Amino acid sequence: MHGDNRGAQVGQAITLAMAARRCSLPRRSVAIAANDTNGAGATVRPAAFSATGMPRRLPPQGFTLVELMVAMAVLAILAVAAMPALQGVVNGNRLRAAANETIATLQSARIAAVRFNRRAVACMSADPNAAVPSCQAVDASGWIVFLDANRDGQYAASERLIRRASVTGSVQLLGSAALNSRVTFNADGMARDAGGSLLNAAVGVCLPTTQPQDNESTVSISAGSRIRVSRKNAAGKCITPGDVP
Repeated sequence: MHGDNRGAQVGQAITLAMAARRCSLPRRSVAIAANDTNGAGATVRPAAFSATGMPRRLPPQGFTLVELMVAMAVLAILAVAAMPALQGVVNGNRLRAAANETIATLQSARIAAVRFNRRAVACMSADPNAAVPSCQAVDASGWIVFLDANRDGQYAASERLIRRASVTGSVQLLGSAALNSRVTFNADGMARDAGGSLLNAAVGVCLPTTQPQDNESTVSISAGSRIRVSRKNAAGKCITPGDVP
């Protein structure tokens, strides 16, 4: 009976020793043991470890230098191909902005004439931001609007300046013969020419480029008050528009 008890104690000791050994195995060994079943008794190890239980060397990740160079070359080709179209978009935006600025200037002069019951002039200027800007069509880079108190068509320091406006980049402003460099609105809000007739004239807003093809906008004034804008292909040139018939 004592022999049976002693044998049971030995068996328990062996069981405890084996359990302790299992608990002391490294995490990797336990993970491998947990995966060592494939239904046929064969050892199946995780892909991250080799047959010896050592970590398996993974293939390199990312791109090689040659692949990066090829990708950069493709991007450069695409950028060069897209450049003309992008330039056309930029120039088109400049033309639209300058045409809208011209329309806003003319509307501002008409409103000022009615509001102050005075003769108001919108004229082109080579330097609209000068202390005393002058009206001139040559190399015009913007507009000024003022109340023409002395009725000479030129801005004087004593007269009220209503608005200054500049056009961006190399945008050119070209006035038709009847307009020349200025549009004069009377107190009734109607624009008239030097002879007193209702004004029929036009302003060309142009960029000397073929990008975009429609490189000139024409802001026309008809019957002294009707303002419209249109685009045309001037073949990369800036052509002075004709008077509105």
